[in-house]
Amino acid sequence: MHLREMRVQDLSVVAGIEKSVAAFPWPHSQFAESLAGKDNCSVLVIDEQVCGFSIFSSVLDESTLLNIAISPVMQGQRLGRKILQQGLDNQKKQGIIKCFLEVRLSNRAAQALYYSLGFTSIGERKNYYPANSGRETALVMCKDFSKSPIAIA
Repeated sequence: MHLREMRVQDLSVVAGIEKSVAAFPWPHSQFAESLAGKDNCSVLVIDEQVCGFSIFSSVLDESTLLNIAISPVMQGQRLGRKILQQGLDNQKKQGIIKCFLEVRLSNRAAQALYYSLGFTSIGERKNYYPANSGRETALVMCKDFSKSPIAIA
């Protein structure tokens, strides 16, 4: 198991993972734009198979976790924690001081993971995410690397 930079040939698999786990998935083109731009796009590879990904965007000394997912068949093995920990470690090594993210208010499992890795809630964005019945509020979270070390799995 290892984390490596995402490649163009990974885009179809990554978009497929996203489509299988997200009610409102990013389109293939959005992944391609992130990869072609300056975003930090990584994939988690196990037995030569891409089974997850993370995408961070950074400006100066702050970053935002834009997207993260693990293939449904690989979920429940703490792989989301591993890919996120490695991604955060890479962000810190690049001089990032704060990392932000938004998460659906209804996604308690993801929130628990983020809290366990040192993120704190800093606010909400009303009507941020599309939902089957209108829009859903996002919880805005932040990890301040200057105040807390990265959690150990």
